[in-house]
Amino acid sequence: MWTSRASRSAPYRKTMEKSLEGLAYLGDPVSVPLFLKALWSDDRSLRISAAEGLARAGNTGALPDLLKAAASERDAEARLAMEFALTALSRNDYLAEMVDELGSRSEGDAAQSYFVELARRPGFLAVLYPYLDHHDPAVRKRLCDVLMFSGDSSSLAPLERLSRDSNNDVASEALRALRAIRARSAA
Repeated sequence: MWTSRASRSAPYRKTMEKSLEGLAYLGDPVSVPLFLKALWSDDRSLRISAAEGLARAGNTGALPDLLKAAASERDAEARLAMEFALTALSRNDYLAEMVDELGSRSEGDAAQSYFVELARRPGFLAVLYPYLDHHDPAVRKRLCDVLMFSGDSSSLAPLERLSRDSNNDVASEALRALRAIRARSAA
């Protein structure tokens, strides 16, 4: 099934990519063997979906394969997906690297999406708050966006502090996040 890219027709490859992507969004543990196999595919989109699926399936038995794959991955987007999976499985080895990716023009949007998802997990917000002091204003701004979508009442104090950030864009984004969290809390 995961043969070399050259031996598959384009329509078949696209169908396989979209099928695995759909399974990854579901994150059903029954798909873990498929994700583990796809993690070693020569197709980067399959590796990305495999890592995302392993993250959502929550199977810690996948950690050894994920650690090995992340260490050898050369594609930045696929490596970020593997870092997301490792972090989702409570391994924070790559958390600082993921945070740094928030400042990247090419990977920043994907990293932000991963953090929005991770921040909805119990206890993860507390792990994220120390990174609000990051030296890069683009990272601080994106973290405000993450908190706007996934923050809770524990996010108010850190965002209040960021609303006085020396960077106007960060301060403005922190105020937006504060308004969103307060509106959600009032509802």
